[in-house]
Amino acid sequence: MSLFKRIALGFTVLLLVLIAVVAWKLRSRAETIPDQLAAIDTTTADPASLVIPEQGGLPAFKLADYKGKILYTVVEDYESVKSRESMSMQRALNRWVFPANVVGVQIGDADGFGMLAGTLEPFIKLMRGEMRVPLYMDFQGAFIKTFKLPRGHVGLVVFGPDSQILLRRSGAATPESLKELQTLLQASEPPVAPAPAFKIDAVDNAACKGKACLLVFLDAPVKRSDVPGVKNGFDGDRDAAAAQAQIPSVRLAGLAMTADEKLDKSKTLAVIVGQTEGLDLKNWTAVADAPDARKALGIDKAGLALLDPEGNLVMLERGSPPYYKFGRISDTIAVDLGDHTEP
Repeated sequence: MSLFKRIALGFTVLLLVLIAVVAWKLRSRAETIPDQLAAIDTTTADPASLVIPEQGGLPAFKLADYKGKILYTVVEDYESVKSRESMSMQRALNRWVFPANVVGVQIGDADGFGMLAGTLEPFIKLMRGEMRVPLYMDFQGAFIKTFKLPRGHVGLVVFGPDSQILLRRSGAATPESLKELQTLLQASEPPVAPAPAFKIDAVDNAACKGKACLLVFLDAPVKRSDVPGVKNGFDGDRDAAAAQAQIPSVRLAGLAMTADEKLDKSKTLAVIVGQTEGLDLKNWTAVADAPDARKALGIDKAGLALLDPEGNLVMLERGSPPYYKFGRISDTIAVDLGDHTEP
């Protein structure tokens, strides 16, 4: 499994890897989701007083700090990500466009693993840099306990401007619940527009009609030995591999290698532009350069362009896209790039 499948978008499989050394030995903590969540007992704990201590350069999490905002909080643990039940909601939250008064926080329920906090911090730091919203690890399980959410499932709590609870639910999202959440958060789908005219070898706007098109541009030569997490790939320790994965051309080449095996050429056309060696891509068109296409798309260095089957440009990234954005690519090309993958 490549590095690009181990570091996930949103609250991803890497979080599981961090605690799985111990957690896999434990029996499942997943609880049954009741028809109606238990009432919050305000006589024993005031939800507004909940605090998750500062960590990793983040200030302590306090609801009072979000006064005047609409705050969505998503909590996950080992079992919830392993079951993939949060994937559709996480991808939507990573994709939607929000007004300025809507903010989000991700919480990892790691109750019982406080003794490993220092050991896990380097990994968690890497994850924070790949996520759309701040990530807090809750080593006391305070969030789950306070808001009466079943363990082993993704939990969602939305707070209004006065910290009042607007929505509290547990478990996988449905199309109806996603629509409800989108309305509550005043969220919209990212705007799209017809892709500019381009041509790379035999791939152009006409060839992409009715198919998804993924165009990857490198700005430096990439060898297989440069890419972490693949067979005969980069040979280095964790820190070196993490730094290597931040190099835009290396990350994009890794994306191409991850997608290659399951890519369906009848549904998706994929092109990689740049000098590569040993990547063994079977379902990609590889060309050394495409200056006209770069100019048309405005990608002068490393980056990618993603077209939907209607010919719209749904994603344009310059540089190294963070992993949370991989979900949009996964949905468009119908290939799981590693966000929310069972460990």
